[in-house]
Amino acid sequence: MKQLRRSLALCLTTLLLAACANLPWSNAAHPLPTPAPVAADQGGAPATAEALAPSLPPTPSPTLAPSPPPAPSATPAPGRPAPSATPAPPSPTFAPLPPTPTLAPVAADQRQQIFERVWTIVRDNYVYEDYGGVDWEAVRAEFGPRVAAAGDEAAFYGLMRELIQRLGDHHSRFESPQEVAEQQAEFRGDLRYGGIGAQIRTVEDGGLVTTLAPGGPAERAGVQPRDVILAINGVPFNDTAAFGPGGPISVVRGDPGTPVTLTVRSGDEPPRELVVIREPVPLDAFNQVRARLLPGAVGVIEIPSFYIEELDAKVRAAVEGLLAQAPLRGLVVDVRANSGGYVHLMRNTVALFHDGGSIGSTRGRSINEDQAIPAGKTIAGLAGVPVAILVGPDTASAAEMFAGGMQALGRARVVGLPSAGNTENLYSYTFDDGSRLLVAQVAYRLPDGTLLEGRGVIPDRPLDVEWWRYPPDSDPQLLAALEELGLAAAVREVGAP
Repeated sequence: MKQLRRSLALCLTTLLLAACANLPWSNAAHPLPTPAPVAADQGGAPATAEALAPSLPPTPSPTLAPSPPPAPSATPAPGRPAPSATPAPPSPTFAPLPPTPTLAPVAADQRQQIFERVWTIVRDNYVYEDYGGVDWEAVRAEFGPRVAAAGDEAAFYGLMRELIQRLGDHHSRFESPQEVAEQQAEFRGDLRYGGIGAQIRTVEDGGLVTTLAPGGPAERAGVQPRDVILAINGVPFNDTAAFGPGGPISVVRGDPGTPVTLTVRSGDEPPRELVVIREPVPLDAFNQVRARLLPGAVGVIEIPSFYIEELDAKVRAAVEGLLAQAPLRGLVVDVRANSGGYVHLMRNTVALFHDGGSIGSTRGRSINEDQAIPAGKTIAGLAGVPVAILVGPDTASAAEMFAGGMQALGRARVVGLPSAGNTENLYSYTFDDGSRLLVAQVAYRLPDGTLLEGRGVIPDRPLDVEWWRYPPDSDPQLLAALEELGLAAAVREVGAP
């Protein structure tokens, strides 16, 4: 059941169209900005250990119940209006994207040493003493000769990834120095991709646009939230055979300054063609805390990730910006698309709403850490303001800890669907070559001892609906959250035509 729910969550995960072929789609969190205490291991100098929470970044998703697509054609189907054409704007000039870091040579004896250290760290620290049923000694016997025979650095790092994948927990992983460098650039906001600046979900009709990078090329070309992309360069979006294994994302992305033609439909309007010029799009264009004030003085805060530098300060600024407009009658915090991030940033964010206390603990074979909330950081204007949190299958890791912790503290009501149940926290070990091991060492428990792994956060008010199909202010789960807060007048005003 746990695997089925995780598969469904991944199937609905957002596709990032501002992407490039070099992006490592990871399923673990990223390095803490400051080093944590050193953890001793065997086989050489100690690796640096850092406590992390796993996250699930966007993964290309299959089409949901597609109908057989028509053959690629520039001619519209009979009975359907021909799309109107928009002329291509002049192509600007862009600075080249930074090159992908290359792998430095690693001597055979150093590879063997890294292998031994990785294997030993897992043996001594993995959260499950039976390694999830895996014979870890047999794994060592199998991989030792394969590591010794690895032909180059790429082959070696591929073997190390395979080694950790044997644990089968969908959290732990091994990263090459190249992947580590890219993820560190992502955290700093330095990582850019050639694309159009849009996030989509694959639906029956095509690609549903859920988010646009503010001021990005897609938005400037006329793409709107909730538009459906019907075709890319004349090829139907759902024609998986035409796009190949890379899917439509492989065609939308490309070199900055080059055009891509999208056939787009807004609601029931006739389709139209838009020419979008690709640009370098920073990954953090989508990783922004967003706030809006609804009629009735109800605030909505979207937290897309806990993998954002100074996230708690940005949430504070967003809330205080709403309070500057009007005293709030209620606040809805949306973490339905939040796949996790740093545990310390999550705790600091809880502290904005609740003064001190504990949201539970993270426990492993030799670790039992209280997840204490800092005191003295609450936002003054939120005193007595009711809070609701929106969750769903894509809510994972630190975002689940946030929602579950706020629920356990009695500070928030939770609305939506059960979260991913993916709360094993990772510890990071960095090696001399720049590679890194992320291994699950603890699992999160609520204050009453309830384990969220495989269970998820259970909403106080469940509502099974494809919320992302609706205009933001007509979102059924948002309206249910307002009702849960007792703001019936606000519900009527927001939902009115």
